[in-house]
Amino acid sequence: MALTLVLMFSFVLAVTVNGLVFYPNGNQPISYQVPIKMSYVLNVFNVTKSENSTKLLVETAFINYNVIDLNGTWVKVNVNSNYTEINNISFIRPGNFTVNYALSPLNLSYPYLYPGFMSSSISYAIKSNVSTVILGYLNTSTNSSVNGNTYLYNEYSPVVAKISVFDFGVVQDIVRNVSGLEFNMRLVNYENSSVLQATNFTDRPGYLYVNLTYSNYSGTYVPSGYVEYVYPALLPGNILLMLQYNMQEIEGAPMGGFTSINGQEVNFIINVGTPFSLTTNFLIQNSTGIYWNSIPLNFVGNIVKVVQGTPYNLSEYIYKNVRGNVTFSRLAIYASKNLIVEQEYNQTSPSPSSYKLELMNGSYIDPNIHYPYLTGYQNTTLPFKAINPSESFTIAVVVTLVVVAILVILHKR
Repeated sequence: MALTLVLMFSFVLAVTVNGLVFYPNGNQPISYQVPIKMSYVLNVFNVTKSENSTKLLVETAFINYNVIDLNGTWVKVNVNSNYTEINNISFIRPGNFTVNYALSPLNLSYPYLYPGFMSSSISYAIKSNVSTVILGYLNTSTNSSVNGNTYLYNEYSPVVAKISVFDFGVVQDIVRNVSGLEFNMRLVNYENSSVLQATNFTDRPGYLYVNLTYSNYSGTYVPSGYVEYVYPALLPGNILLMLQYNMQEIEGAPMGGFTSINGQEVNFIINVGTPFSLTTNFLIQNSTGIYWNSIPLNFVGNIVKVVQGTPYNLSEYIYKNVRGNVTFSRLAIYASKNLIVEQEYNQTSPSPSSYKLELMNGSYIDPNIHYPYLTGYQNTTLPFKAINPSESFTIAVVVTLVVVAILVILHKR
């Protein structure tokens, strides 16, 4: 019932803050550019913190970035700088570097943030197999020199810094404090590449699944939550952006909910990788076989199966985790043209557990939609005075007792 209520509101447009959406949606391919030349001035200050904090400029240097080659999301870049180490702190290193701007965003060897990574969330993560960046949106300012917006973020991981970035991805400022020194890196000029184009990975904005957990008490699978897979874009070089929302049904709160990473709570995680390496809701087929989450699957056969009220012609695949002669777990996947329709997992050791994921066909919930208030009355503009439930209950009880007393007296007479 609760989910039905939410689906009724799923047509509402997501609220944006200065053009930034809070929770990323699926199917958001954009045209974008990456910088091929950037020049920065680096000012280093000695910061003394006492009753009155003081900053003393101790070095000024330049940093120049020149892209040698661009292939997919891989950038080969030459970094040239006259910065000399202070207190053995290597803030920037000159040389040639190969950086993937999607897998390693905001890398100091190539300071750039793909525009699809930008959000108005106060805490979110961009995660790949090589880096995890945690950001928190602070505010937006209008920048007339670039005819657009500049977004200010706190970076919480892997380093602590304040970063301002143009809405097209070029970093304008980086301020980082290390061992009593403040490094302030400010953009002087830049040159962008020709236009690049992201594409859609699927033809739907998202895929909603109901999570079913086996109950020993009822002997059946019972709903324990909803999971939604969302794919904002597929970048050049087959790099996929994916989010997995554990939908939250909290009154007045957005459906996208929250999660955690590296011990820190975040609203969401943008997972970045290839379709083969990420845990998607699709099977990957290549010349060596069928895989899910890099796990090789064995084909069992074709089957007609009804899932959440919808009949499907499905292919069945299994994977068994066997050690010695003992099967520790069994995974069964039922797919339609590589789309997972049902996934069933059974574990026998170290403790028995079982769950299912079942596709809710045709359903999608915008994670920015707020779950409706189901308790408490929110309308304060009624054309009549609302009845107080507590007072009404008290009056009803009193009146009932009076009526009963009168009837008893009349009966005795």
